[in-house]
Amino acid sequence: MTTTYENDKRLAARLDLSTSWVRKQRWLRRRGQDHILTIDPIMIGGSPRYKTADIEAWLESLGGAA
Repeated sequence: MTTTYENDKRLAARLDLSTSWVRKQRWLRRRGQDHILTIDPIMIGGSPRYKTADIEAWLESLGGAA
């Protein structure tokens, strides 16, 4: 099975939210503040990427799928 990744823009599109929302959630999480996005990004260089399987699992934990 091939692992696929999504960037901030694609994740935001799946959630029907802005890219800045995704980035703000990651920023809040790194600082230990309240956040809802609990997916760990994989840093490729300076670019965060999210495993598609992790996104699916996170959506399932919220009680829905996108």
